[in-house]
Amino acid sequence: MRNHRLYPLAFSLLLSLPLWAQEPEEPAKKTPIAFLQMHDEQVNALLKDTPTDSLTPALQDSLKERINAAFDFGELSKLALGVYWQERTPEQQTHFVNTFSGIIREQNFDSFLRYYREGNIRYVGEEIEGDKATVTASIPLERETVTISYDLHRRENQWRIYDLTIDGTSTAEGNRRRYERYIKKKSYEQLIGQLDKQLARLLESRQ
Repeated sequence: MRNHRLYPLAFSLLLSLPLWAQEPEEPAKKTPIAFLQMHDEQVNALLKDTPTDSLTPALQDSLKERINAAFDFGELSKLALGVYWQERTPEQQTHFVNTFSGIIREQNFDSFLRYYREGNIRYVGEEIEGDKATVTASIPLERETVTISYDLHRRENQWRIYDLTIDGTSTAEGNRRRYERYIKKKSYEQLIGQLDKQLARLLESRQ
C-alpha cells in the first residue's frame, strides 16, 4: 500500500458531539454521499483562503475535529482488535479506544489535509443496504489518483464511517492483522504500551 498513513496503530480523544448534528436536516434522511459531502463542506469552509503555512494551532485543532467527526472510532477499535476485543476488561477497552482514536486522529489530519489541499474529492458510487453503505471516492492528487471506499453504518440516526479501503487495502483489516500478529508474538500489554508511546510521540511532534 502507498504511504497514506491513514491506518496506523491507534486513536486518542473521543470526539465531542458530531458537528452535523447541528444541521437543520435530519442526518438519517441524508444519503451517505450527501452526508460525506456535507462533511467536506465543513472542512473546506475552514480551509478557504488559508495558506498552507498559516495553520495556527487553534485552526489545526478545529480541522482535526471536523476531519475526524465522521468516524466511529469505537467500532474501528473493535474491528482492529478482532477476537481480542472481548478478552479486554471495560477499562482496557476504553484505554484502547482512547489511544487508538488519538493516533488515527493525528494521522487522518495529515492524510486528509493533503487530499483537501491537492485534490477535489469526487464521490463516484454509492451502495446502501439497510443500515450499512459503501461510498466510493476518487481523489486526483498532483502525482497520483487515490481511490477510497468508505464503509458506513447508521448509529443513533447518523451515518458514521467505520472502515476505509484505500487503493484496495482495508484499514480495519490491516490493523487487525497487524495487532493479532503482535499480540501472538508478545502480548496485549506490550501492544498497548507501544501504542501509548506512538500517540505521545505524535502529540509531541505537533507542539
